[in-house]
Amino acid sequence: MRVLRCTVFEATTLWARPLGFCAAALAAFACGSTDGDSLQHSSGESSVVPGSAPGSGSDVAPSAAPGTNTGLVSDPPLLGGACTGQVAQDTFAAALCSCEDTNIAGYLRTRGLGDSDDAGDLVGSVSVNGDYSTNGYANVGGNFTVAGSRDIAFAGLLQAGQDLFFHPAADVAGVVKVGRDAWLADALRAFGRVAIERDLYTADGAGFRGIAVVDVGGARHTQDVSIPAPCACGAGQVIDVAALVDDARTNNDNASIGLDPDALNLTVGIGTPLELPGGRFYVNQIGGVGGINLRVTGKTALFVGDDLLATGAFRIQLEPDAELDLFVRDNLAITGAALFGDRARPSATRVYVGGTGDITVAGYAAFVGNLYAPTANIRVGGFGQIYGSLFGKNIDAAGFLSVGYDAAIQQTGKGCPPNVNDVPRIR
Repeated sequence: MRVLRCTVFEATTLWARPLGFCAAALAAFACGSTDGDSLQHSSGESSVVPGSAPGSGSDVAPSAAPGTNTGLVSDPPLLGGACTGQVAQDTFAAALCSCEDTNIAGYLRTRGLGDSDDAGDLVGSVSVNGDYSTNGYANVGGNFTVAGSRDIAFAGLLQAGQDLFFHPAADVAGVVKVGRDAWLADALRAFGRVAIERDLYTADGAGFRGIAVVDVGGARHTQDVSIPAPCACGAGQVIDVAALVDDARTNNDNASIGLDPDALNLTVGIGTPLELPGGRFYVNQIGGVGGINLRVTGKTALFVGDDLLATGAFRIQLEPDAELDLFVRDNLAITGAALFGDRARPSATRVYVGGTGDITVAGYAAFVGNLYAPTANIRVGGFGQIYGSLFGKNIDAAGFLSVGYDAAIQQTGKGCPPNVNDVPRIR
């Protein structure tokens, strides 16, 4: 008989938004059934129309209590629950998501994993609840949304492969390209060429200024334009990582593999190996000066009760079809050589951090995986190459930032079981 092992988040309220996931999570179970029916879900790369008038295509899912329409799964059967694949699908719907500001010293480029600038259906959205600042250009594959009020100045290029949603005024000394619709709540001063493939929506008194050739492929609309915060960072929206880890401290599968919770507290030497099959496992801390090699062979959730301090060589090796959801209760510090997953499929590695300490990624090596740290600042040093996505309080890049977004993460919920009663609870 086939045993289905799953990691489920149960929530009193779930809110599906194309650019975020919010759940007051109370419990987690480890997941992955290839036999489960596909669940209905919203796509993180669909067009969202803020402040839309009737008939303009608004795509906002409702908040719901358990047992009603959650917008995440068909109702019934999960009654407000979602497994880790579903959580990842709705959390990492954008290449970059910042609860406050995003600051890029050089240029920013986002694309689907392996996509070129000439690819037909571009993905890799950038979502900023606060202000965006840069000294260079922005070449965004998906939607580009800025809800803050501080003016932005771009050098050379402003491109959104899908829709552009701007609350602030902006200056572009060069080219503006929008693959679908543009929504402007303030003036955009352009000195060059402006090309919008579909419709242009501007608030009264807003729109394009400067010296530019403006080509709008569809209609022009003057109406109220409101740009809401795109990332789910408000009260009740942030995933409670600490609560999930605290629950896993006593509800875990450690006994099945003889895992001591203190096994990775203080590593020394050239490498401490640990193999994790499918299931949910708990360790008190990950740290030390030695190397750590995690080999993951199934759909696995690993919970860390304190910090993850990668001061030595830290490596996560995923077997084919394996996935890892890593929950760190406190802080994530990467000071050594760290590899969080497979560059060919970043969607298989998801890291959730509950602490407030700054997280530095990318430095001399590319960061692979999807990082959720809504209460921490994410710092990207040098030439930052990300394979996956970043979701942080503030995102700061000291140089250039290139993100290869793995759109396969928008399908990770398909492996979730069709009915919560089919999931053996590990308690």
